[in-house]
Parts: sequence; structure tokens; C-alpha cells
Amino acid sequence: MANLFEWPDYVVVAATLLFSVFIGIYYGCIAKQQTNDDLLLGGKSMGIAPIAASMLVTYLSAVTVLGYPAEVYGYGIQIFTNTISFIVVVPFSVYFFMTVFYKMQLTSVYEYLEHRFQSSFVRLFASFIFILQMTVFMGVCLYAPSIAMSAFMGLDLWQSVVGLGLCATVYTSMGGLKAVVWTDVFQLIMILAGMFAIIIRGFIKSGGIVEAFEKAGKHGRLELFNLTVDPFMRHNTLNFFLGTGFAIFTGFATHQPQVQRYCSLPSLGHAIKATIFAMPLNIFTIGLCLLSGIVIFSSYAGCDPMAIGTITRVDGIVPHFVKTELAFIPGMMGLFTACVFSASLSTLSSGLNSLAAVTWEDFLSRIPSLKRMSPKGQANLIRTVALAYGLLSIGLAFGAQRMGSILAATITALGALSGPLGMVFVMGVLMPFVNKYGAISGMVTGFLSMIWITINAFILDKSHIPMPFSAEDCPNEILQTINSTVTIAHVEELNFPEKLYTLSYILYPFVGGVITGAVGIVVSLFSGGICSAKNINPKYLHPLVQPRKTVKEKEMSYVTNAHYTRVIPATAPQYAKISPVSPTSSQYYNFESPTHSLVLGNGEKLPINDQSARPLLYRMPSSSSNRS
Repeated sequence: MANLFEWPDYVVVAATLLFSVFIGIYYGCIAKQQTNDDLLLGGKSMGIAPIAASMLVTYLSAVTVLGYPAEVYGYGIQIFTNTISFIVVVPFSVYFFMTVFYKMQLTSVYEYLEHRFQSSFVRLFASFIFILQMTVFMGVCLYAPSIAMSAFMGLDLWQSVVGLGLCATVYTSMGGLKAVVWTDVFQLIMILAGMFAIIIRGFIKSGGIVEAFEKAGKHGRLELFNLTVDPFMRHNTLNFFLGTGFAIFTGFATHQPQVQRYCSLPSLGHAIKATIFAMPLNIFTIGLCLLSGIVIFSSYAGCDPMAIGTITRVDGIVPHFVKTELAFIPGMMGLFTACVFSASLSTLSSGLNSLAAVTWEDFLSRIPSLKRMSPKGQANLIRTVALAYGLLSIGLAFGAQRMGSILAATITALGALSGPLGMVFVMGVLMPFVNKYGAISGMVTGFLSMIWITINAFILDKSHIPMPFSAEDCPNEILQTINSTVTIAHVEELNFPEKLYTLSYILYPFVGGVITGAVGIVVSLFSGGICSAKNINPKYLHPLVQPRKTVKEKEMSYVTNAHYTRVIPATAPQYAKISPVSPTSSQYYNFESPTHSLVLGNGEKLPINDQSARPLLYRMPSSSSNRS
């Protein structure tokens, strides 16, 4: 395809890529990101606003910029139910998971699984699933910009894939998390600029805001809710809330890129504030993407490029609109290309940084010789790991072109594996009776089941037909051309087991989670999970399911935390009543136990093993007392 770029377009694209690389060079060579903590957690000194933007942009890939408008153009605005699910479910994810994991300050969230289930296999298998999930996802995200590249610049697939992949790999491996976060902020600005350009031009071409929405509504593009109950239907409201809702609930606060971001903040309060800030930002950005789809459809409502065969896939509509409607403005195609590039780079850099963190913490750090390396040597090794994943994602991008719709392919790649991965965290945090046998069998069964369904779905390759497109306002010469070539798509009804492979891709996380949870719970119950639940360290459980402490256990926790002063009275008291204590009071409490040890203020441990000994008293220090 001919190159449609002019020099202003090249300037905008080059400036975007070079600025992103410059940020990586700055944090890698000037700001001295020299340790694992710097590279993987930003030194735990990041600010709320950039982290909130990065939380959003991590998943605002080129798939979003190209896929969401194309989804609205071809299938309507039902995809916005994803965003509604996000707003409803994220607070629950924060409450149940973020409050637990932030306190642990884990570089790799999968370390939690080893401690909780006392099994290194659970941790390593979960890490493997994450690595597989993210590498496939990055391959799709790296492929998506090639659509814009081939439309505007006439570049081949390998040229755009290699160029973008190397750019993201360089600044991520050099600058670590700080470079990733600050390039995310810059790239969010570029994404918003590109979306605004499309929306403004689309409203002008459609005849105004009211006219645009009237045209979209007339052709069925504004139907948000569909209450049909059918798991094999591509999109409906129930499928969205079950599939997307489950994926967000289990994944938002447990997915490695997100965990790294909120753990890089100085406190849990800062992490919660960043999440709150990210929610309206998500609505605003996705709203712009949906508006883009509405105005693009309205612009072509009477003579649609899909109806006349100008484009053959709905994924090509956004580049087509920019090329035909914005090319007359100098630099505008460059701005949109930079927008797509920025969206891809943000996702790639986040994925590479997270993959490097998981690979180091869960695999490489277990090797004694690598563990003994200097902090600088470990940091350089992590840079090398990020570089290797960058090259792998470049290779996988060449296979992504066979995955159909880029939005559906991305949700499929994430959703097929997010169910088993997310459910093991649910079982760990909220189900004390689930043991390592249940976790292992559940994850393996869920993983293999979803891989089987996904592979067979791609082999079956059952395409979903978009909503109708109109050519009624096209010139006669165009109508004569399409009338002679138009064909009617035939939808074949399938029987089981083939019918199973047509399951809505939106439901993949939910189905994978249900399989994993059902197997995990049953196996745990039959392998003594209820009896072993009392041995779990409470810090690995959410407070709602932590075992209740007895009165003596509560009193002992006060003693061992040095909140009481040990006193041996001359005469044994006759009472042992426990009552609320005011911090300014000096009240005495009796603690009698032949099985516990006391920890004194100086760290000395005294066993209580003499049944005939006098009762011990503990005095709550007054506000003026020394509590050490």
C-alpha cells in the first residue's frame, strides 16, 4: 500500500517514540535505577496520579484504541457493559485482595500462594500461567498497530512489529517501573489526543451530536443491555457481568502488573486513592473510544465501507476513517499513528516489566548463584530477562494475525487463563479449608479445560456476523458493483460437543474459575482441608474468614506485643475479669496459662509452666508510661 505520510506525520510519530525511549534512558542512566526494588517497584516512592494513570493505560492497548470503536461500529455499544462491571466490581476486589496483599509488599504476587498453600508447585504453576497469558496478550497487542502502519505508511507487518517491539523493550529494560509509569502518563495524553481528533471530525461529518446518535440508534448501535440468557450468544448482559465481572473481581488487585503498581505507593491509603482516581479516568477514556465508534458509524451510515466492500474487516474501520477524513490536516495521520503506538507501548512495557519481576522472584532467585549476585548484577540480569521477553513477544505477534477480531482475540487470550489464575487467589484468601491438594488439582484441571476449549474454538473458527450495514445512499455505480458481488452469510447450527466450543469468549474467565473452584473445593474436603484450616497463618486470610481468637489468645497477643507490663503481686488477686482498657488507665488483668510463654519488654521469654505459681498480673501503661 502506498505511503500516505508527509513530513509532519513523520515528525509526530518519531517524537512520540523518541520521547518514550528518552524516559527509559533517563531512568536507566541518569536517575540510576540500580536495584531490584528500583526496577520492579519504583523504589516504592511513586505518586498517586501517575500510578492511577498507569493502572488504566496498562490495559488501554492498541486493541482498545482500534478494537473498541470497531466493536461499536460492527456490533453496538454492549461492550460498554465491561466498564459498568469494572465500576461495580473493583471496590470488592480492593476490599478483599488489595488490603491483604499490600501489607505483604510482594514483588511477585505469586509468592503469596507458596506461603498460603505451603506448596512451591502452586506458586510456580500460577507464575507459568501468568507468563503464558501475558506473552500471548503482548503478541496480540504488538500485532494490532500493524493495521494502522500498513494503512498509512505502507510498511509490512514485520517492519512495524520489530520496530515497536524493540522500542518498548529498550526503555522498559533500561528504566524499570518508573520509566514504564511515566511513559504511560505521556502515552495516555497521546491516546486522548487521537480520540478527540476522531470524535470532533466525526461529529462534523455526521451533522452534529444529535444527528450522530439518531443515526446510530436507528441502526441498532445504541442497545446497551440485552437480557437474553444464552451462554453461546456472543454478547449479552448476563455474560458480561458473569465473565467480565469475575475477571475484574479476581484480577484487578491480584494481577501482577497491578500489584506492582499499588505496592510501589507508600501506603495502603495511597493505593486505594489511586484506584479511586483510576475509576472515573477509565469511564472517561473508554467513553471516548465508544464515542469514536458511534461517530464513525454515523459518518458512513448511508454508504458504509463494509457494505460496499472497501474494507473487509470491522477492525479496519478506524484507520480507514482517519485516512479518508483526517488526512487533509497536516500531521493528523501521524497523531493517530502515535496514539496507536502509545497504546501498544504502554501495554508492552507494563507486561515486560511484570514478566521480568515474576521470572526473577519465582524462578531465577531460587538459584543460589544468582541469589548471591550483587544488587547491580541482579538488576542487569532482570534487564536481560525483559529483553528476552520483548523478543519473544515480537515472534508471537506474527501468529496473532490468525486470531480473528483483535478485541475478541485479546479478551480470549486473557480470559481463558484468568479464570484458573484468579480463582486460586479467591480460594487462598477467602476459603481457609482449601489446601494445597485442592489448589493444585483445581488449577491444573481449570487450566487444561480452558486450553482445550480455546484451541478447539480457534480450530472451529466460527465467525460472528456483525450487525447490518447500509449502502442505500451510495451512488448508483457503486450499488451496481456491490449487487453483483454481495453474498449472504450462512450460520450453521452446531451440536455438542462442537457447540461447547462456541461458548461466548466473554464467559471464559467465569467458566475457568468455576471449574477450578469446584475441583479445588471437592478435593480439599476429601483430603482433610477442614481439619488443617486452623493451622493457616491468619495474615494470609481476609479478616472476615480469619479464625476467632479466644479471650486468652487475645490477652496473650497483648502481652507478646509489649502492650502490658509484667507484674507479680505480693498477694494473689481473686479476679480474672477482662474488660475494655482505656489507653490512659492503669488496670490490672490476670492471665493464667500453663502452656504459653510471655515476652517481656526486654525481649526475654518466660514460660508459664508452673501450675502452682501465683497468677501473673499485667498492667496497661498510662499515656505517660514507657510502652517499650
